[in-house]
Amino acid sequence: MSNESAVNERAESLASQAKACVERRELQKAYQLAKEALSLAPQNSNVQSVIAKLQQSDSNSQILPLCRSYLWSKKVEDGETASQYLKKKEHIPFGDVEELATLFFDQAGATRRASVPETSPLLDELSAALLANNHAIRVEFATRFSKKYAVGDPTRLFRLFYARGEKSFNALEQTIIDESIWSSTEQYKAAKRDAFLLSLSKLLEPAVEHAEWVMLFVTRLLSTHAEDLRQQPQLRWPTLLTSDNFEIVLMWLDIRAPVTVRAQATLATTRFLEEMKEDGKGEETVHNFIRDQVAKTHNDDLIIAFSAATTCFPLCPQTVTKLFLTPGFLEGLVPTLQKNAYGHGSGGKSHKLEKASLDLMSAACIDKACREAIRKQCSDWLDDIANTHEEEEYASLAALILSKIGQQEVTAESSGVVANYEGLPSMLMNMTVNSTSNAAKASSIEGLAYTSLKGKVKEEIIANTRVLDELVKVLKTGSPSDPAVFGILTIFANVTAYRPVLTEEQKKMSQLKSYANSSKPTPDDPLDDDAQVTIRCKKVIDAGLVPAIASQPVKTMSAIGLNQFAMILNSLAREQKSRGILAQQGAVKMLSQILDRLQGTGAAHEGPYRVASHALARILISVNPAHVFSAVLPAASAIRPLNALLKQDVDAEIRDLLPTFESLLALTNLASTDDDSLREAVIRTTWQDLEDLLLARNELVQRAAVELVCNLVASPQGVMKFADGSPQANNRLHILLALADVEDLATRRAAGGALAMLTEWDKAAEAVLKKDRGVKILLQMCEDTDEMKHRGVVSLLNLVSVPDDQAVEKAVSIIKEEEGVEILKDMLRGTRDQQILSLGVELLKKILKPGSEKKLISG
Repeated sequence: MSNESAVNERAESLASQAKACVERRELQKAYQLAKEALSLAPQNSNVQSVIAKLQQSDSNSQILPLCRSYLWSKKVEDGETASQYLKKKEHIPFGDVEELATLFFDQAGATRRASVPETSPLLDELSAALLANNHAIRVEFATRFSKKYAVGDPTRLFRLFYARGEKSFNALEQTIIDESIWSSTEQYKAAKRDAFLLSLSKLLEPAVEHAEWVMLFVTRLLSTHAEDLRQQPQLRWPTLLTSDNFEIVLMWLDIRAPVTVRAQATLATTRFLEEMKEDGKGEETVHNFIRDQVAKTHNDDLIIAFSAATTCFPLCPQTVTKLFLTPGFLEGLVPTLQKNAYGHGSGGKSHKLEKASLDLMSAACIDKACREAIRKQCSDWLDDIANTHEEEEYASLAALILSKIGQQEVTAESSGVVANYEGLPSMLMNMTVNSTSNAAKASSIEGLAYTSLKGKVKEEIIANTRVLDELVKVLKTGSPSDPAVFGILTIFANVTAYRPVLTEEQKKMSQLKSYANSSKPTPDDPLDDDAQVTIRCKKVIDAGLVPAIASQPVKTMSAIGLNQFAMILNSLAREQKSRGILAQQGAVKMLSQILDRLQGTGAAHEGPYRVASHALARILISVNPAHVFSAVLPAASAIRPLNALLKQDVDAEIRDLLPTFESLLALTNLASTDDDSLREAVIRTTWQDLEDLLLARNELVQRAAVELVCNLVASPQGVMKFADGSPQANNRLHILLALADVEDLATRRAAGGALAMLTEWDKAAEAVLKKDRGVKILLQMCEDTDEMKHRGVVSLLNLVSVPDDQAVEKAVSIIKEEEGVEILKDMLRGTRDQQILSLGVELLKKILKPGSEKKLISG
């Protein structure tokens, strides 16, 4: 087949597809296909036919006339109407696309509409709507943006849409990354590379406005299209991920830049470091950039260097730590800052240099060696800033750094410095209450969070009602992403934290570690004893912390924030007297939301989920389920998290059975309601784990498991677990009978209660009769306490009351063989409980001839 024939065949195929699209009213797609067909074979009759169909179907559109009217005659109302049509994605006629593209994209169009300024808000809105809502227009844009259309057009179009406004520039971004509009993969990649370079070039311009637009575009390209920015051997510049381009981004980490730009620059820095990690060029670029900026010694250069180092500290800590600890750097920094304070530094006085230095020191505190260096070289300067600086933000930040280095292990060399921190918590609390700057408040709160690890500081915080009120107020009004909120949660997590309960083995291991480190074991702080923490928890509840926590949107909370919430609520719920108040304040609903969020993130078996589940269990032990659950928040929603606590914590070296025990108590409370469907839900979810716990070695856990079973057999599904005739049911009944004969009275009582309910069912009664010691254990119950006697006599009465006469005869026979008559006689003589007496007499009537029981009782 000749080349010409192949072209015609391709054009015919495209025309046929376009015709079908016209019939389906898919006019934008029809336009794209018809245009390609027309470019291949303009004289082809089928192609001309489909073009005619498109033009015929397009005859009623008003978009082009309206745009002309606005652009040529300044008729604003027509421009607004055109914008509304475009936002509704109204179809643009085939014949109008190129003229609209010329009007909005080309130099000729700009000349014809000279009366409308490029910075008009309506032109911005109209350009964005045109580009964002019409595929055919985007195809025309792509044709012009590709370098094949006209030399320099990518640059011209980029600047044109940037000048028009944010909406136009956002539409340009989305258009460039729309793969469907580009005629080839090569053009698509080239467009992204051009856009990346044009964005970086824009960031280099002096006094650039709206840098956040282009920085956001840079970050997006790095995040989702980095592969196309990397090695392209066929191109003149094989990679755009170079040190020079990275340094442009690092320049915008400057604390003087708008917050929105710095935030995006931080993300772009992260991406550059990740993409350049393989050959180490990323960290090398950071090192060289900071080093070179510091070497210039001018205030502006130092601010840029310190800003970049602050951001990069957590991203590449080894690289920045090495620079921070360079001999002479910190030693010379404080004198430079002191000179700067009086306007003698290079470049004159600059509070921004102080701020950049404080930010850097705060970031450097993540490293122990850096903290020690700051302590040695900068403590006096920081103390001076914290106490005397005219800017409260700077004073708070200095106090924060002092609190961070104050947590350093005390050495003989640094003990004098630590002594100066005694008044720091009070300073931080005053700053928290009195700060008018959000940034200053956030710093003072973070500093307070560091110092609140100490028992003395916890007591100072809890005794200061103004501080408590302020912390609760900020928590209510702040968002989960607010640093102050994170600091407040840390404070309350520290203030309410109970000391971990250690097993004897764990205590011995701790002592061994101390001996191995040649140090004495640190004595427990009496201010962190359980009694003290309980008092603090009560004060926190009274301060209204729980409603403040409940006001936070769980859906947008970080995993760390969720964990802090869970820890606080778990501590507050430890005291039984507080649980009702917590439930009234919305703690159950809050915990359910936290658990749902963690479940959705796949963290259903991790630490935070278990902590939140434990908090929920503690509250549900002590409250009436009917008072906290509803149709909106059903009680069944609590079963899954409670069941999680019945399982072994795979991350724990030694199993903590307290959460398991308290979960069993909570489930028992749920199963005590009159709702059989709820009991059945508990059985479906928990039975496998519950069955294992019936044999637990821990007496309390075993008792709680039996008590839960006792409540569950009140439902038919619970009965069937023991009476469906299966080997498993037979084994369970065997275990339950054995539990009615253990040493612990409470366990015996629960097992006896379960047997009394089970034997009301004929199948269960018959199953007990088949057990070798079944009747004997029931008779033993009649020799126990009054509670056990009642359970025993009810169970025996059930055995002799089944409708099967043979089963009754067998029951009576076994009772007599086990000397049951004498046991029952002694039981009746030894109790004054009227219910036991009544049931006992009824039982004897069924065992003996009528009237004989009176003789036995009197005799």
